[in-house]
Amino acid sequence: MSTDFVQPGARVLWCLRRRSADVRCILLAAGMPVEIQVLHDRDVVLTEIFPEETLAEKWACAYAQRLREQGWQDSARSGSS
Repeated sequence: MSTDFVQPGARVLWCLRRRSADVRCILLAAGMPVEIQVLHDRDVVLTEIFPEETLAEKWACAYAQRLREQGWQDSARSGSS
């Protein structure tokens, strides 16, 4: 999975794969509020806004766990999860 289209200042929190589909979670924390984007391949499918980075990271971790329970697997390019 390529990460070259992630904008500067963004951080990939995790990448998951199921069959030929990739999902990844991007943290955008240039200031407040903090934004999380979930991308399915190159399409943004979910955006959430949080008042602080810690809350965003906890939400992202819980969301990744729900996807894993549905059969998604960690990708080799996964960030910290």
